[in-house]
This record gives sequence, structure tokens and C-alpha cells, in this order.
Amino acid sequence: MRNIIIYLVILIIGVGTGTGEIIYLYPSLLSKAPAPVVESIPYNAAKAVPITETNIESNLSNPSHYIRFDLQFSVEPQALTSAGGNATAAAGGTGTGSSRLDAKIRNALINLARSSSYSQITTSGGVSTFKLQVKEVLESIFGPGTIGQVYFPNLITQ
Repeated sequence: MRNIIIYLVILIIGVGTGTGEIIYLYPSLLSKAPAPVVESIPYNAAKAVPITETNIESNLSNPSHYIRFDLQFSVEPQALTSAGGNATAAAGGTGTGSSRLDAKIRNALINLARSSSYSQITTSGGVSTFKLQVKEVLESIFGPGTIGQVYFPNLITQ
């Protein structure tokens, strides 16, 4: 009888752990709506929506250095909308018009900064390479070919 109780306790703990893992680590498995598919939309500068993300700050891969920057880029309105943004709200101020999408962009850029070293950014052509990597990150969110030029009005490394 004691062995049966031990097996039941282990079973309940296992099922609870598995359920918690699915709920917290893989919530998309429980979602009934599939993730939106962002197709490649050709970039058109005349229709593009300007986006500004400010005060993005992170440690670099070596913890004694950090980077802080502001980012300006433009994105196709359809790509912005399909990613969860609001083209009308974004055109009037900073961000994408969606706090969730802004957080997604900021987190992706912080992860990029954390994987970059101080020497990679400060060497000749380092900022240009970082700019290309930022554009790749943005295109992974909005779709290929939907991002115009990327600008850093303010970039500080220390």
C-alpha cells in the first residue's frame, strides 16, 4: 500500500511539472490561433512608417562594457500591422503603437547586444556591422525586406 501511495505522489508531481512547463515555457502550444505568417512585402519608402525606439541599454558580452542607443528605422505599414503594431499610433510618436511589440523589439535588440563584444562594435566598421545585425533582427520580427535604413541617432559604448 505504501508503494502505491509513493507511485501516485510521483505521478502527480510529474504531471504537475509537465503541465507547468507547457503553460509557462511553451504557451504557444495551448494557443488555438496560429502565429501570423509575415510574408515578404517589398519596401516602399513613400508608404513606410517611421519608428523610433529610445534608451535601449544592455551589457555587452563582456560584463565590464555596456551599450546604450536610440534606434530609428522605417517599416512597411502592412508588416507593422501584421506584427501587432499600429501604423497610425506609431507615426505620431515613439514606438510601434503596441507595448507588446515594442518589448519584443527591445528584448531582441538587448539579446543581440549581449552577444556582441566591445571590440566588435568599436573596431573599424563595427557599428556598420552592428547596424546590419539590428536590421536582421528587425526583419526577423517584421518579415524579410520590410525594413528601410536603420539609424542610430545616439549610440554610446563604454
